[in-house]
Amino acid sequence: MKNNYKVLIVDDDRAIGDVLSEYLRKKGFTVFTETDPRKVEHKVKTLLPDIVMLDVRMPHIDGMTLLKTIKEEEIYTVMMTAYATMENIIEAFREGVDDYLLKPFKLRDVDIILKRAMKILNLRSAYHNLKEEIEKIQEEQIITQNESMIRILQDAKEVASLDITVIIYGESGTGKDLLARFIHQHSRRKDGPFIPVNLGAIPSEIAESELFGHKKGAFTGAVENREGLFKAAEGGTIFLDEIGEASPNLQVKLLRAIETKRILPLGSTQEVPVDVRIIAATNKNLEEEVKKGNFREDLYFRLNTVPFRLPPLRERKEDIPLLVEYFIKRAAITHGVKEKKISKDALYLLENYNWPGNIRELRYVIERALILSKKDTITAEDIILNPVEKSARTERPVTFEIKPLTEMEKELIRRALSVYKNKKEAARVLGIDPSTLYRKMKKYGIKEE
Repeated sequence: MKNNYKVLIVDDDRAIGDVLSEYLRKKGFTVFTETDPRKVEHKVKTLLPDIVMLDVRMPHIDGMTLLKTIKEEEIYTVMMTAYATMENIIEAFREGVDDYLLKPFKLRDVDIILKRAMKILNLRSAYHNLKEEIEKIQEEQIITQNESMIRILQDAKEVASLDITVIIYGESGTGKDLLARFIHQHSRRKDGPFIPVNLGAIPSEIAESELFGHKKGAFTGAVENREGLFKAAEGGTIFLDEIGEASPNLQVKLLRAIETKRILPLGSTQEVPVDVRIIAATNKNLEEEVKKGNFREDLYFRLNTVPFRLPPLRERKEDIPLLVEYFIKRAAITHGVKEKKISKDALYLLENYNWPGNIRELRYVIERALILSKKDTITAEDIILNPVEKSARTERPVTFEIKPLTEMEKELIRRALSVYKNKKEAARVLGIDPSTLYRKMKKYGIKEE
C-alpha cells in the first residue's frame, strides 16, 4: 500500500496513537499524531494531511466540534469511538465525516477503511486534475483589445523564445497566471510541464520540502525520498506565484536555484541539477519590499531580468464587453446551462464599476448571474457587486434592493438549490463545502425542494 498520503491521528489515548502510527508507517503512510485536540486546527493547516483519524470523546474539545473545523478543508475524515449509537453516527455523517472506526478495532478493520480512503482520495485527485486541465483549456486565451495588453503579449512572445527568468507584476486577478502560461506555450519548453506554485498558500514550515524535495529521515514523517516541484517541472516551466510571500530562508534557496540551476533536497548533502525555466509573479512592489528589508536585493535583481506589468481591469475598460461575452460562453459550457444575452443596463453597471478583484471578480460575477438568473437575459438586477465600490463609480441609481448579508446569503442558497437539485453541485457553485451548505440550510430553515 505504498503511497504519498499523510495521516494525522488525533486521540488523547497515546497508546492507540502509537499502535496506529506504527502500523500506518509500515503501510507507507506519512503519519503524525496529536493527543491535545486544541492543537489540531493548527496542525491541519501546517501539515496539510490527506486523512485525519479523529477520536470522538476527548478533553477540552470533542471530536464532533473539531470535525466542523476540519471539514472546511478537503480532508478524508475517520471518526473513532467506543461509544457509537445510530444517532451519533448519522449526525457525524451529516456533518461530513467520511468513515467510522469502532473501538476496540482490529487492524484488518483499519486496512478496509484505508483502502476506501485511498480509493476516494485517488478519485478526488483525478477529478481535480481533470478539472484543472479543462479550466486550463478554457482559460488559455487572453481576451483583449487594449493597446497596452497587446504590446505586452507581443513582448511576451519575443521573450518566450529566450530561456530567461521573467517576473510578472500586477494586482490580484489581473491574469498573471495566464500570461505565465502564454509565455510557456510560446517557448521551446511548451511540450514540457507547466507547474504553478502559489507560495502564499504553502506554509513556510514545509515550503522548502515542497519545492526542492527531501530525503528519507530528513524530518519526522519523512519515511521515503520525495522529489519536489522543481523536479516535477523538469524540462518545462515552474511558475512561482506570490513570490513576495517567500520567507527569507526560502529566498536564499531560490536565488541559488536560479543562479546555479541546481537544488539541494532537505536532508541531502548532494545538489541536484534541474532544467527548468522560472517565471515569478507578485502583487507587491518588490522594490519597496527590498527597501523595507523584506526581500533580498540580489534575488530581486535576478528575478527582474524581464519584468511585465499587467494593467488592472479599471485601466482596460474597453475589454469588459469582450470578457463578459467570453465568460458567459465559458460558464454556460462548464455548468451545462443555457447561454444568455446581457442587457445594456447590466453592461453599464459592469463598465462603471471599479473592479478591485479585476478579471477574476468579473468572471465570478458573470458566472453567478448566468446561473442564478431566471430570465433569458442577464439584467442589472442579476449583477451583484460590492455596494460601496459600485455606488462610488456609478452615476445611475442602484436598480436592485440591497438587503442584509444574511438575507442575501439565504436567497443565494435558495436560488442555487432551485437551479441545481444536487446539493454538492449547488455548494460547488456557491464556493462552499457541502457540509457548510447543509449547516447553513439548517440555520436558515431551508428545505430541499
